[in-house]
Amino acid sequence: MNRSFSARMPRGAATPEVRASGCARTSSRLLDELADDPVARLRARLLHLGDWVRRHPGLFKVLHESTLNQRAAMEFKQEPGERTTAAVRRCMDAGLAAPGDAAEVSLDLRAAVHGAVSMRVNQPDLPWPPLEEQFDRFLIKLAGIAPASLRQGL
Repeated sequence: MNRSFSARMPRGAATPEVRASGCARTSSRLLDELADDPVARLRARLLHLGDWVRRHPGLFKVLHESTLNQRAAMEFKQEPGERTTAAVRRCMDAGLAAPGDAAEVSLDLRAAVHGAVSMRVNQPDLPWPPLEEQFDRFLIKLAGIAPASLRQGL
């Protein structure tokens, strides 16, 4: 763990893995209950990550850009990935996304989203486009979601 990060943690505080795991499980369950529209649910899942990173840029860097990320035991990251794949599959099954391999599309979406939020964390002074608009482009271009489906889910 990064020494400067651990120095700021209060005694007895949960490790970043424990805190992120609990947050991810709670957030994933809440997002799954947001709407019956599979596109709205998938979009909300991506936007939630963007909002979480905006509120916790340091924790994002520790969990995703430090040597902690290289540990073999990263189960807390597995569940959100599985839930995103399931959300993509629901969009495909409903005919709202291009047919294909849901796991492959999910990985592409997660890589794009993580890249977008990481760039904002690491270069905050650049003139970034609105994150929502960028995520919508990812959904259109990577998942084959029709733009009209995104507008309906707003």
